Amino acid sequence: MLPITIKQFETFVAVAETGGFRRASERLNLSQSAVTAHIQQLENTLGVPLFHRTTREVRLTDAGTELLGRAKRTLSGVEDVIRSFRDEASMTKGRVLIACAPSFASSILPPLLASFQAHHPEIFVQVREAYGSEILDAIRADNVDFAIGPLDKDQNDITFTHLLTDGFVAVMSGSHRLAGRRSIKFADIFDEPILAMPSRSAIRRVLENIYAENGRALAPKYEMLHHQTLISMAESELGIAILPETAVPPSRDGAYAVIPLTQPTVKRRMGILMARGHNPSPAARAVAGLLHKFVQTRER
Repeated sequence: MLPITIKQFETFVAVAETGGFRRASERLNLSQSAVTAHIQQLENTLGVPLFHRTTREVRLTDAGTELLGRAKRTLSGVEDVIRSFRDEASMTKGRVLIACAPSFASSILPPLLASFQAHHPEIFVQVREAYGSEILDAIRADNVDFAIGPLDKDQNDITFTHLLTDGFVAVMSGSHRLAGRRSIKFADIFDEPILAMPSRSAIRRVLENIYAENGRALAPKYEMLHHQTLISMAESELGIAILPETAVPPSRDGAYAVIPLTQPTVKRRMGILMARGHNPSPAARAVAGLLHKFVQTRER
C-alpha cells in the first residue's frame, strides 16, 4: 500500500498555491495543525523538504516545485475517474467541450445539439469554432473532449472517424452570368472577384493550392471570418464566395446561386478527431454517438 494519500497531495497543492499554511487550512476547511501534519507526513515519506519556511513566507523548495506538477496531475486524474463513474451512472450531469470547423458548426451541428439537449438538459455542451490547425492544437493541449473537422493528412497522435465527404461550391448573386449553370470549373472564376475565408483556414489553403497549380495567385477581394457574411456579400454582387457545400443553405428566394465547382473536383473528409488513447467521458461519447446517427440519417 502506498504511504502517500490523496489528502496529503491536496494539502500540499493548497499550501503551494495559497502561499501559507493558514490560508491552505481555510481553503480546505481543516485545522492548521492538520495541514502541518499532512505536509510533515509527506516530507517524511519522500525524504526531502518541500517548503522553505520563515516567519514571513512559505515558498517551495526545488523538490517541492518538481512535485507540484505531478501532484496536480495526480489529483486531476482522480477527479476524472470520479467524474467519469458518476456521469456513467446517471448521465444527468456533465460537460462536453467540442472544437468544430465553422462550416459544420453553422449547418449540421445546431439541430444535433438541439436533439441532444432535449434528452439530456443537464449536460452542458460547449462548442468552440476553430480552423484546421487550431482544432489540432486544441486536441493536443487537451482543451476539448473531441473535435469535428477536416483532416488533410493522417496524424500519429490523433484518431479520425469519418462522418462525411464535403465538396466545394461557388456562391454568387442570382443575377450573375454564371448563376444558371449546373456546375462550373475553377478556370471559369479565376478572373472573378473572390470572397474567401482567412488564410489560416484549411479551405483557404486548398484554394491557394488550386490557383497556384494553374499559375495563378489567389488574391481575395474580401476576406471574412464567417460563412454567412461571405454568402451575404455574394448575394450583394460583391464577388463569388468559395465555400464548403455543407456551409451553404439553399437560397429560398433565389437571391443567390450555389453551384458545384469542378475541374478539379475537390473533396475533403470531415469527421471526429480525438487524441489517440483519449478515453472520452460518457457524455462526450453520447454526443459523438448521436453525431454518427444524425449524419447517417441526414445523408439518406
